[in-house]
Amino acid sequence: MAAAGHEEHDAPSRAETLRRQAERAFLSGRADEAHRIAVRALAEAGRTAAHSGALLLEHLGRYLDAGSTSWEHDYFEQSLAELTPDAPPRDRIRVLCSGGLARLRRGRTEEGVRALAEAAELARATGDGALETFVSTIVAEAALTLGNLDESLRHTRRARRLGIESGRHHLVVRSYFNEARATYLRTGNVADAARIRGAGMTYAADHGELTTEEGNTLRLALIEDLIEAGRWTEADELLGAPAPGERHGSLNEVEETLVRSWLLTWRGREPDPAPPFVRLVASSSPLHEAYLLSLALAAAARLGDHAAVEELTGRALELARGHLAPPSSGLYVVDALASAIRVQTTGAKPPMLHPECAPHRLLETLEAVLARVRHHVAAPYELTDGVAAVARAEVARAAGGTGSSGPDTDEAGHWETAIWVFRRTHARARLVHALLGRAACHRPGDEHAALLLDEAERIARPMRARPCLDEIARLRAAHSPERHPEAEPRPLPALALTPRQREVIARLAQGRTDREIATELRLSVRTVNAHVAQLLTRLSVRNRAEAVAWYVRSAQEGGGGGGRGTGDG
Repeated sequence: MAAAGHEEHDAPSRAETLRRQAERAFLSGRADEAHRIAVRALAEAGRTAAHSGALLLEHLGRYLDAGSTSWEHDYFEQSLAELTPDAPPRDRIRVLCSGGLARLRRGRTEEGVRALAEAAELARATGDGALETFVSTIVAEAALTLGNLDESLRHTRRARRLGIESGRHHLVVRSYFNEARATYLRTGNVADAARIRGAGMTYAADHGELTTEEGNTLRLALIEDLIEAGRWTEADELLGAPAPGERHGSLNEVEETLVRSWLLTWRGREPDPAPPFVRLVASSSPLHEAYLLSLALAAAARLGDHAAVEELTGRALELARGHLAPPSSGLYVVDALASAIRVQTTGAKPPMLHPECAPHRLLETLEAVLARVRHHVAAPYELTDGVAAVARAEVARAAGGTGSSGPDTDEAGHWETAIWVFRRTHARARLVHALLGRAACHRPGDEHAALLLDEAERIARPMRARPCLDEIARLRAAHSPERHPEAEPRPLPALALTPRQREVIARLAQGRTDREIATELRLSVRTVNAHVAQLLTRLSVRNRAEAVAWYVRSAQEGGGGGGRGTGDG
């Protein structure tokens, strides 16, 4: 991404002229062009010795991070190695920041922190608002890499304030991206991220930053939020921009291709032309590979492109076994493996025959990656819990955990966890899939399946998600009373609730508040809230009143819902 400006020289050398030209191209979003110009500038500097190579190497590192070329040289390390004590403060600060952040992302935490601390001290000494904006931005991203979300948000908001004061609008736009990412990691709430990025887009539009590297990166991130949130009409509108003549850096072009394919395949449509998923992922830098892999594998899985799925799954397994840099990239690896599991558990025969691609082996790898991420990243990131729950449910189904043994199977429980998470995080597109999975667990004719399908249809119809609507129609036919006249509507047996859930619902029926229930059961209010949310999912009801009505009806019909053993006196 772009950074703060540089000091002007009275008589710029040829190398300096090319460097400025490269930076202008990068700020305009043309990362590959910027890289080519910077290579020429570096060669010119080597011939004349009139310009420090350290800053040009730093530029090359940034341009490659945003470009389509895989890392062949570690330019950030080279720039640090060539940095001399007499380098201008601005050049020194930039090289220390970019090099320090690169070291953090490669797992060299102590060296990275030292470089960033030196840069921050130098920036404070200059009293230059633009430089302090840049350093605060990098420090915020470093804290995010390390999972220190509160610290990241504090530096991000400081960078925004300084950026507005100093007129560094591209860094202000970047601050909205960083704030949304930190908030998303902390809450997993798609709606929160979309709100913050939407505010950033308004700022970018007001200050002419929509077509810059930062503006386009923010736009694509907002599109993904809108897709997850089921706001597909808004996502369509943003995907329609920019105009064909306004091309961006190649990483953003790769990302836009994959995001567009992601949305089309959600709707059951094929991209035209079909994107070369494997080549697009292979063309990215290691810093972005896990993220792009998750998009590509999900789209290829929904398209039924089994050759691409197999090759991308192999790459996901390689990333899972290797060093996760940064650790949060493991979240994307989890998402990619979940897509591979969906392919392997859908249909009569798994398309991938390698033993490591067996559903239970893929799930073991997914669980191991998730545990590593949780160890390094303190953020809860609930959305990934939902993704993992779906993967567990699909593996349980493939292993025989179907609804034939009743709604108390492991599969049903995993679907309920996913439903609870996706409702909480407003991930409505994923919620539809979880609702359908849970509905399929019910016995034919069960009225609770109809409630789940009603909710799924209310979400899927405005999105025009044809595969979901087709599956809803299929499940409705399978659960229709006409097809199963012997299956009379009946309440969910109370035995489907845990003892603690029965204790909670009994007290809800007595009119107790969550705080009163928490006091009686010696629980926290938050734990009681969670039990109530799980009850609503388990009973397939929309609110507490319906849950209480179910409880009373179950007791009257002898279903055990009002039986003793709930702990009330």
